[in-house]
Amino acid sequence: MFTPVKFSAIPVKRMWGGHVLKSQFHTSIDEPIGEYWVLSGHPSATSMITEGAFAGLSLQELIEAYPQAYLGASPQPRFPLLIKYLEASLHLSVQVHPDDAYAQLHEGDFGKTEAWYVLDAGPEKKICYGHHFSCREDYTNAVKNADVLSHLSYRTIENGDVVYVPSGTLHALLAHTTVIEIQQTSDVTYRVYDWERVDEAGKERMLHVDAAAEVLHYTETTSNSIPVKASNQTHSRMRTRLNCPYFTIDEIVCDPLSNEDDLFTASSKQCITLKRGNIQNPDILICVHGHTELTYSADNGELATLSLSPGELILIPATLDEYELSCTLRTVLLRVYY
Repeated sequence: MFTPVKFSAIPVKRMWGGHVLKSQFHTSIDEPIGEYWVLSGHPSATSMITEGAFAGLSLQELIEAYPQAYLGASPQPRFPLLIKYLEASLHLSVQVHPDDAYAQLHEGDFGKTEAWYVLDAGPEKKICYGHHFSCREDYTNAVKNADVLSHLSYRTIENGDVVYVPSGTLHALLAHTTVIEIQQTSDVTYRVYDWERVDEAGKERMLHVDAAAEVLHYTETTSNSIPVKASNQTHSRMRTRLNCPYFTIDEIVCDPLSNEDDLFTASSKQCITLKRGNIQNPDILICVHGHTELTYSADNGELATLSLSPGELILIPATLDEYELSCTLRTVLLRVYY
């Protein structure tokens, strides 16, 4: 009864968005799309199941009906993670997100810690990350003097990097960058600087400089694109890229030429079996590159299969102890859980 499920992506128009990912997500919208929400339980846009016994249900309806299988021990009453593809043809606003305490008190929402898996680092291969404000007064003076830009810090990125962006971190994706974003389920953003641009009506977007002053971290930010925790697995085909208080990101490389170990078993059919071990919450499986077939044992004892291609995501219930991934070409997957 509790089977892996797939969802339809939700395209979100953004003035900084682009057109490159439209073919991958089969979107015919003319306006630039900046975000594709591939898994969301947020009230503003909730994912819908596309196939199987639960087709037509929303993610929220699924977790309300079967919380043990599809929600597990969640810090939120809704699904706690929101996963997006971001395509930036222009710079995003320089922004910061609050933590849970501030967001719940002032916004009636949760805070937002996030991470980016870099798909395309763009020609400049950098992001805005951090700042040189020594204190709140320093920040306030820079805002008054329209001098925020000179106080921004930048970091280099490469394809395949994981960038950890905890709440309180000033940041911005820059033009021609594409990432997968894993974040807390929240839609609270405080814009500090928006590159002096205007919308189609000729108006500048609202800034939130006072709220940002409340939540910014003014000490030196030490987090960067290096994973905060090294993998405990010695096998090169799976490594933990990020382990933070809100989620863990494992990277799985399915390679037909790889060897077997105690976590994976390889076969001449180019299959590997992933055992979930002590993880009690659902798995989220995202295809970055390549293609895989996910095979699992159904309730009737027969084997069932779901395909997974770039841009697609599968939610795997906590009740499923193991599943098999088969690949005919080199495939990179992200496994996310909380």
